[in-house]
Amino acid sequence: MVKKIHSENMYQYIPSLVGGQVEADYIHQDIGGYKDNPFIEALPPIFEDHQVISRIAKYPDYNEEQRKLGKQTRLHLVQQISDYVEPLPSHLLVEQRLSRLIRHGYKARNPLARESIRQFHIGFKDILDAGIDSNGMNIAGVRSTASGFAILGVSGQGKTTAIESSLLLYPQVIHHVEYKGQPFIRKQLVWLKLNCPFDGSLKGLCFNFLQAIDSHLETNYFQKFASKGASVDMLIPIMAHLSTLHGLGVLVIDEIQNLSFMKSGGAERMLNYFTQLINTIGVPVVLIGTFKAMRLLSGSFSQARRSTGQGDLIMDRLTEGEEWDYFLESLWKYQWTARRSPLSGAIKKVMYELSQGIVDIAVKLYMLAQWEVLEAYETGDEKISVGLLKSVAKRHMQLVQPLLKILRRNDPNLLSLVDDLYPEWNVLDQYLKKSSEKVNIQGEIRTKIIRDDKVEQDQEKYIELVKTAIDFGANSATAEQIVQRILQTNEAEKDLVDLRKQVVEEVTLSAAAEDIINPADESTEQKSNKSKTKRKQNGAIILEVDDLRNAALGADKGSDAIYEKLVEMGSIPSNDDISRLII
Repeated sequence: MVKKIHSENMYQYIPSLVGGQVEADYIHQDIGGYKDNPFIEALPPIFEDHQVISRIAKYPDYNEEQRKLGKQTRLHLVQQISDYVEPLPSHLLVEQRLSRLIRHGYKARNPLARESIRQFHIGFKDILDAGIDSNGMNIAGVRSTASGFAILGVSGQGKTTAIESSLLLYPQVIHHVEYKGQPFIRKQLVWLKLNCPFDGSLKGLCFNFLQAIDSHLETNYFQKFASKGASVDMLIPIMAHLSTLHGLGVLVIDEIQNLSFMKSGGAERMLNYFTQLINTIGVPVVLIGTFKAMRLLSGSFSQARRSTGQGDLIMDRLTEGEEWDYFLESLWKYQWTARRSPLSGAIKKVMYELSQGIVDIAVKLYMLAQWEVLEAYETGDEKISVGLLKSVAKRHMQLVQPLLKILRRNDPNLLSLVDDLYPEWNVLDQYLKKSSEKVNIQGEIRTKIIRDDKVEQDQEKYIELVKTAIDFGANSATAEQIVQRILQTNEAEKDLVDLRKQVVEEVTLSAAAEDIINPADESTEQKSNKSKTKRKQNGAIILEVDDLRNAALGADKGSDAIYEKLVEMGSIPSNDDISRLII
């Protein structure tokens, strides 16, 4: 008995997220595939975007009168900002994926279907061992409709907040008693979120799973199955059995980058098990981690069936501009200083420099700045300034400063050293190539051109450059060819002004070369040619001073020299002219 207690204490589990429990209330379904399935009909209605926004937003309790309260009270009020959640596009994407994932996964797992019941008679060890046939069916005749996807991104950008906010829109446990006049006693577990064990062991995950089930359903599976001699091979079929019995809608595993600390082969074994859950048992799986996990997930998990076409989601730090301004303007409303500090352009810029678009760092910096101001209450100088923000970041956020400095320098050689904040491009490229669905990219990384047809590129940059090429005389086909060539031969971080300069160079040189190689037909351009060209007695051609062909005279001139000559002639804009173009 002592040994058993010791074993349970060794794997003490604390739920990271606990949802609500409700009695089943079956709702009419408009989608045919969702009808006559108690697991789907008991779910809340499908949420529209405005409903998601109103439900996941978390705003501090705030009104202007609170500015008149005492310093200590206001210090407490500032603490509320730590719970602040401003719905962003990425939150909506996560909820949409989760909504489809859960419902579509249940389609093949109707608890009243004969195939579902047959699985319990066959046994889940035999089902897992047999796998699926050429038609995608397991040996019980169930063809999985489940899928899996991953959410990867920079640490502190709100991946966990996004998934947890979406999960909490659904009850965690639904108690069924009767369905359509027939007894149906079942505890349905709609979702389960676990953190990957720090040691990354599959056995630790199995133990956490059993303890989580017990915690939410008030069962005793851990005590029953997790004996001292329980092996992973014994525990995995039990997990599959319980997932089916309790209708697990989705299994979410957070901190998946912990797998990188495992011994060789361990990560692959765990990912293979997740793939088995999806393909064989039909349980959807969502994996969450930092960029460090990208190398791990580019293997077996990417082969999991994705019949709903969810695709993975990459959440990088916010881009400076409209996205950043929206976030900061929303956050800046919550200010408890006696004197309101306006959000100036300079403050927006320095907030981005000091946080590099990482939401968690920006929120903490804003809190620290207000506390700093309130501590100066005696002087009455309660104002948030650029200087104050820099001072607070330097004194109170020293641990993250080296990493932020690397991000600011944007040096690829240094960025590769911080794999939690920035992906290794060769690993990202392989990850994207192996993905079976298009990857949705949000944030700063979206501005970088990935050379793969499955990736959402920065279309705005592409369109702007094509427009520039057309404005300087290229036809649409030539403009697209020039822009594609330039984007493929430049670093992804290249500034738009520099890219525009190259586009103008290419267009102008292309036109000049075409004019030299294929001069205009005299019969159609006679007047133009005569006005610009006359011949010497020795046959040499004399060109007018504004003729573009002057720039190409001299066989030893390269493209740079020709470009400089064209600028000198005033035929194309200079670098300063291009930099003044509206972006």
